[in-house]
Amino acid sequence: MKSKHLLTAIAAGLALNSGASFALAPNVTPDIEIWMSGATAQDGNIGQLFQELCKPGTLDTFRDGVTGTTTGAAHSAYFCNLDTAKVTGLSQTEPKVLFHKTSSSREGSVTVGGSGIGVNPVLLKQQVDAMVISNGNCQAPANGESFYRCRINQPGDTIRQVPDAGVSDVNPELFVGPNTPANTAPVDAAQVARLLEVKSGGTLVFNTPVTLDLRNTLQKAQIFTGQLAADCEGQETEACMPSLSKNQLAALFAGSIGKWDTIKVVSKDGVSRPLTDFGSPGDNKVHICRRVDGSGTQASLNAKILNAPCTPGAKNPAATSNDAAGPIVRLNPGSGDVDRCLDDHDKGANSGGLNPTNTKAWAIGIQTTERNTKNTLQYRYIKHDGQAPTIENAAAGRYGFAVEVTYQWLKSGGPTGDKAKIINKIATDAGKPSIIANNNKAFAYSWGQGGYLAVSASGHPVSENGVLDVNAPVTPYTHAPDGLLLDNCRVPVIDDNKANRL
Repeated sequence: MKSKHLLTAIAAGLALNSGASFALAPNVTPDIEIWMSGATAQDGNIGQLFQELCKPGTLDTFRDGVTGTTTGAAHSAYFCNLDTAKVTGLSQTEPKVLFHKTSSSREGSVTVGGSGIGVNPVLLKQQVDAMVISNGNCQAPANGESFYRCRINQPGDTIRQVPDAGVSDVNPELFVGPNTPANTAPVDAAQVARLLEVKSGGTLVFNTPVTLDLRNTLQKAQIFTGQLAADCEGQETEACMPSLSKNQLAALFAGSIGKWDTIKVVSKDGVSRPLTDFGSPGDNKVHICRRVDGSGTQASLNAKILNAPCTPGAKNPAATSNDAAGPIVRLNPGSGDVDRCLDDHDKGANSGGLNPTNTKAWAIGIQTTERNTKNTLQYRYIKHDGQAPTIENAAAGRYGFAVEVTYQWLKSGGPTGDKAKIINKIATDAGKPSIIANNNKAFAYSWGQGGYLAVSASGHPVSENGVLDVNAPVTPYTHAPDGLLLDNCRVPVIDDNKANRL
């Protein structure tokens, strides 16, 4: 038995340290090394793009996470021979390019991540954690996986690095007020305008999913009011998705609604009943599975639902709990934490650590429309003002919780030469229709297609008949009309008289 374990350990050690299975061994010195930090939302598009830009058979993908854990939550990397026919103007032919992406970083006693570390660290040249792949820390693919799992918890597995570029779910100027990340200063908009090159990476569709029992209760309530068909209870179709209004959502996330029974369900003939008549929440207090300050997901909701910090005096999102009157606020570092927060509150469990009393309760959260596609977790997406969160509805201007993500880097004192050309190529092409269409394939739901849209203002042709082509999804709506700086506080308008849908 001991010899069997010894052989297994030796094999694992060889897999961890050997470069034999790699297209480019991790200890090979790259010709060009690029460091990016920020939001995870574009990670899928970046991965798709590297498959296109690399010479066939030369690309290796690396993600943090050892066997049995979530991978790529904090770090990823791509290493390949770049195809110079696809990235023109480089001084080298087929250079070996190693691209590092940091999604979260340990800053003192606090872990910060997402969009917040895609702005100030770039603007102010601040160091963040970055994963290396040459410390004997990356294990060759196994069990059918197509990427290498990398250890990040031992000396030399990560280093401190100033990012060459950043990516955020919303434009950099929004990381002020309630969007200011922990342990950082608010972003200086004047500095952004003066120092940063900012490019749109396409539109991302968000939603406010609710726990499964709350979804079912909302269905029953809206069957009672006649808004949904009589046979909708428990159905997962677009026609049977319950809806909340933007005003109701704003009140919930601002903390103005503390208990579910204050929401009244009124029939056409004027009969009024509390929402809790249609289901049992367990705990009557509203529970909110929101994101931490500095999260691009939270900043997106603040801008689009609460209009903060866009309008002076706008309500900020509730940040602390009112244990007596509600709401109960759960601050989640990442999207995976929101997954667990919603699932735990529906089950009365605590797998994510944010429901310590194992309370069964109705909860509402914030997610991009790229999570829980198979309904394996006990939460569901909902309509806003009667519109499902599909890319079709967002492209038609009917569904408003959609933002333009941005890439940013220093105009002066930042990347130069070949590195700058590659970064510009990534920022330009990661949001193009073909890349987005490939990425969207994983986000098909029973109620429609979630995910991303390319933006016509970035030079992508929009459908002339108004019908969205899912193989080249482009929206005519832009947050940067007439050449203005991109601003997600701005109500998006049609780009230059492009065809649009009624």
